[in-house]
Amino acid sequence: MLRPITILILIFFIVSCENDKALNKIKLSTLIEPNFTHNLDLFNCSLNKDLSLISLESFFSNNSNKYSILTKSDKLTVSVLFPENSTSVKNFLISVSSKANHIGVKNFIDEIKSDGFDNIANCSFAIYQNKALDLISNLDLLNKNGFINIEILRCSYNDGYNFGTFQISVNRFINNIKKLDSAYSISFVEDNSFNNDFVWINSFYDRDYQSNLIKNWINQKDAIEIKDEFNENATCIDAKKYKGYNLF
Repeated sequence: MLRPITILILIFFIVSCENDKALNKIKLSTLIEPNFTHNLDLFNCSLNKDLSLISLESFFSNNSNKYSILTKSDKLTVSVLFPENSTSVKNFLISVSSKANHIGVKNFIDEIKSDGFDNIANCSFAIYQNKALDLISNLDLLNKNGFINIEILRCSYNDGYNFGTFQISVNRFINNIKKLDSAYSISFVEDNSFNNDFVWINSFYDRDYQSNLIKNWINQKDAIEIKDEFNENATCIDAKKYKGYNLF
């Protein structure tokens, strides 16, 4: 028969081993990094007083040839995102995707500024070159539709969690979502402006994407389980919907 002191030692040993395993798991997960493929900058903008989207559209249309040549040369993809369901649009985003090309992004900003963009809108042109990865890509659909339905979620990892602990849930989600008959892209963006934060971007190319998700995904068992796993790993601060248009 084991003496009480022996039992206490065994319990302490077992607990220590379990703690070591958990600690090692956390340490190993921190070594897992996303295989980033490009960089993404999102610039918050607001139209100047008494100006409308017509002014913004005219500005880019009048300079489209020059900007197309510039962005193609620097391998940039430029889009503009307008808030969904807004009767009077004053605020919008300019999205610039690049290949670790800080100078190219700056050149584009300098060019539109020299053409009088500041007379149209005021933007916070802080270049962070956030590292990005397309988890699901449908780039061939970018120019086939007039606009893209975009949802941007700003999230933060919960204490003790990171991309390594998140990856299993992400892969499970990707495998399930690919089974849906829906034109859909996902981008994962590491937010360089805040520690431990990331941005999750859903892009839908079908007009009836919401009914498709409700019918085929949201109430499914896998969807509920994956949502719980996501919530265990991270907390999303906000989610905003936009209509996105590819410019160049």
